[in-house]
Amino acid sequence: MSEICICAAIRLPNGEVWRGHRHDSAIRTAVAAPDIKPDDISSAEQGFITSRNRFVGREEGARLQRAAGIVSAHTMQPVSDLLFSEDLYLRDWRSV
Repeated sequence: MSEICICAAIRLPNGEVWRGHRHDSAIRTAVAAPDIKPDDISSAEQGFITSRNRFVGREEGARLQRAAGIVSAHTMQPVSDLLFSEDLYLRDWRSV
């Protein structure tokens, strides 16, 4: 089975990874933690968690999705050079 991106995530400068349905939910969860500073959030890398539990950046995430033949849920076209959480999930399930 191909490795694919399964959810959005952010990686803080200290290596901590916070997951979320979308990047903003990962950020909100991290901000709520008592030991996370605003500078940690502003320096965080946005990426994804894969089906093999790896953090990958937007470019590698896009390569994985294309290699697996997965199109963007947002555009219904192959993903661009950068993956976004909108590519993983429809904005509104009722729009299907």
